[in-house]
Amino acid sequence: MKRREFLFGSAAAAGAITLPMAWGCKKDEDGPTPEQQPHFNYMEVSGTHHDIGKQIGERFSKEIVASHLAISGIVTAANEIVQAAPDVFYDPFLEASQNNFSDYINELQGVADGSGIAFQDIMISNMAMEIILLYYELTGKKKYAFPSSYGCSSTAYSKNGKSYLTHNEDLFTSFLSYMYLLKIKVTGKPEILSLSYPGLLPGIPPGMNEAGIVQCGNDIAGLHIEQSVPMAFFFRSVLDSTSIDDAVDIVKSPHRARTMTHNIGSFNENKIVSVEAAPSKNESHNVDGFYVHTNHFILPEMLDIEIDPGGLPSSESRFNKLTELSGAYPDKPNDVNGDLVTSFMSNHDAEIPPCVHDHGGASTLSHSVFDFQDKSWKLYYSNPCLNNSKIIT
Repeated sequence: MKRREFLFGSAAAAGAITLPMAWGCKKDEDGPTPEQQPHFNYMEVSGTHHDIGKQIGERFSKEIVASHLAISGIVTAANEIVQAAPDVFYDPFLEASQNNFSDYINELQGVADGSGIAFQDIMISNMAMEIILLYYELTGKKKYAFPSSYGCSSTAYSKNGKSYLTHNEDLFTSFLSYMYLLKIKVTGKPEILSLSYPGLLPGIPPGMNEAGIVQCGNDIAGLHIEQSVPMAFFFRSVLDSTSIDDAVDIVKSPHRARTMTHNIGSFNENKIVSVEAAPSKNESHNVDGFYVHTNHFILPEMLDIEIDPGGLPSSESRFNKLTELSGAYPDKPNDVNGDLVTSFMSNHDAEIPPCVHDHGGASTLSHSVFDFQDKSWKLYYSNPCLNNSKIIT
């Protein structure tokens, strides 16, 4: 099988990234060839932040439009809210983003210029959650109801020199065919490899950079929204970090609009830190042994932050199942590896399990395993139980 190799500029920092062509690692005996397997689209971009945004917009304009149509309910709701009161639901978020992350505003302007979609529409899609949740906070009315299985699952392990960070990216089922993998090079910043949603800043789904920084996140439906920087900008900024300390400092910023958990690792330091963050405060946890996170706060200092119990109702179910599965291995370090944790994340034995198959319009769109010993990212297309189109980087 032919292979293409895409190398980071500094292979010594995080190791070379090798992407098998068409995402197939090998052909099963009776299965499809790698070229026939489903896969995420892939693109390499370089230049200024505006340059890379424009290239992304030009290449994926159809995917951006199609994804907006596929979730027209949330797009329409967010736009109606903004049109009614832009001084409340749009202008403050844009101003805060411009003041703190002007590079990424330029990147989104590039996406708008390349795709032909108005900048405001691109910006709204990058802060739709903030808009809808702020509207709920101010009016007591839910303009849009998210699927009951909405939300991601993460399991980390660090012990005896071994570290793994794994993640199921769960969101709208319709997004699966529109997502893409980007290799990004901005002059003077680390090279990035990130799975991305159409038209959104890279980094919300899992990603990594040449400095050995890896990340994934868990949404938290906090009931208080500050008119400040949307969460997409913080995920994007982690990918520009050169150390885990820098990345953690970024996500602890007091300028965030809402609650979120950031799971950040460093290949070079063999370290994983989970940061639970809210506009008012944050708490970090250095992973030691197994650590499970879904879509509610679990660290002691964060338990008094009020979250919407109906916002991400499957969180407890997934958290309990992953905690149960990983709880059988605290004294069996020799048995712990990436495949074992993938088996946890492939579980279907719960009311709403970690591995979600189109439940109420939401699904597991990808599964990631970051292996800190190999300095590798194994990326699965769709549900991990399907074992589709692995990438080993």
